[in-house]
Amino acid sequence: MRFNRVIITILALLLAFGLAACSSGGGKSNEAEGEKSQSGENQSGNSGNSGSSGTTTITVLNEGAVGIGVGAVSDLLAEKKKSLLADETLTPRVKEEDFNYQPGKTPNPHIFGYLYQQIINEKLKQKNIVLKTEDWGWGEPLIQKQTAGFLAKNIPDIIVGETQMPGFAQQGLLEPFPDDMAEFIRKNVAPAAWKPMEFNGKIYGFAAQPGVSSLFWNKKLVREAGLDPEKAPKTWEEFAANLRAVTAAGKGKFYGGGVYAGPNFGGYLRYGTLLVINGGGFADDQGRPVFNSDANVETVTFLRELNGSHPPGLMVNTNEGTYFDAFKKEQIAYLIDGPWRAAESANIGIEYGMATIPLSSDGQPGNITIGAAFHAVPKDAKNKEAAFEYIRAMYSEEIQTLIADTGVRSPVLKSVAETSDYKAKHPEMYQHYLAMAGNVQGLPTFAKENSKVWQMFGDAVAKAIMTKDDVKKILDDAQKRAEAAVK
Repeated sequence: MRFNRVIITILALLLAFGLAACSSGGGKSNEAEGEKSQSGENQSGNSGNSGSSGTTTITVLNEGAVGIGVGAVSDLLAEKKKSLLADETLTPRVKEEDFNYQPGKTPNPHIFGYLYQQIINEKLKQKNIVLKTEDWGWGEPLIQKQTAGFLAKNIPDIIVGETQMPGFAQQGLLEPFPDDMAEFIRKNVAPAAWKPMEFNGKIYGFAAQPGVSSLFWNKKLVREAGLDPEKAPKTWEEFAANLRAVTAAGKGKFYGGGVYAGPNFGGYLRYGTLLVINGGGFADDQGRPVFNSDANVETVTFLRELNGSHPPGLMVNTNEGTYFDAFKKEQIAYLIDGPWRAAESANIGIEYGMATIPLSSDGQPGNITIGAAFHAVPKDAKNKEAAFEYIRAMYSEEIQTLIADTGVRSPVLKSVAETSDYKAKHPEMYQHYLAMAGNVQGLPTFAKENSKVWQMFGDAVAKAIMTKDDVKKILDDAQKRAEAAVK
């Protein structure tokens, strides 16, 4: 009966979570450790399927940002290096000297996955762990295969995923992190890397380079409105005032913008950050809806105010791409989005600013992960202790330094991200690192009828934004229908 409930939950996730809104990218790396890691943690011994040489082989699911193929990583590295050197389509081209990566230097971005896997592989070899990778895809195909694996109790030693992973933890399908490991992570790692995978006081997953949203703005448009383009709004009041000023200056040619609020997961991921900042949210820890809280009513009322700084219909357009295209075309000045917006803006020549998201009058820093690849050890994994060594490697200083040097995402290890060197070299990504602090959450899974309940909330918010109807009444009605659905 328990697995029937699992199937129902996961199938609901298939319908609900179109992972296109959660693009992941960038890279990760790691460090070689001795009897004790540089973090000071005691290292576990090997367990599970040991060969005559005393080695343990673990199987890890790939995720696109760091994958180099399927098979034994020691074999894949040579093949990957050869293909990278031969690929004439890459810009910049990969050269032999690129593989001599030195920490503190910017690596060729095309070899990030190679370097990541090389460091991880060497680290595990020192502990007599053989690393093999599999690729089960992403999005719906991945969730389907993971569900089948859980049912058959035939699952890799480490699985990876995004929005489905907190649900797996809640279903009791994942192994909690060892206490000493969890204690180190809580003290030394940005919350976005683990907080969404915390359930009932235990940590069940880790992301080496998660994304969260930040505030971005077009400095040229802000300057044309007579505002200081180097100054980010700190409060919701300042934010709304800036949007109005830009909209007035644009005279129909460009607008202030603000945040995408379409009735889909692209919207929930973006404006959900404002709900969290203001003390609201989508669901409690039991998967029950909390749509009509006072904090949510206040936030949705604020969203209605921001709608006036958009072209008609843009803020709740069902196609999220239309909203982000408006920023690219310099039709809106401000938006809330993931860290990839920095590189994309630079590539198309937008002079942009980046900062943490403004706070409501009594709000606290908070965020929702976006584009986060969480790694976890299943309950039925055959080599759990060796698998946790892999996750330890993910937050090692070597891995995190490689992420920092690559500059596409920010590191999550405080000892790397909070150095003066990192702040000076990567000021934009340091802003992203700051955004990973505070109350960082993942999107929840509702107890029943997950996709239907999400749509109830999305439609209610869109109605509240686009009409003059009473916001509380709209959310009360959505709450009532959602409560009936999850009974």
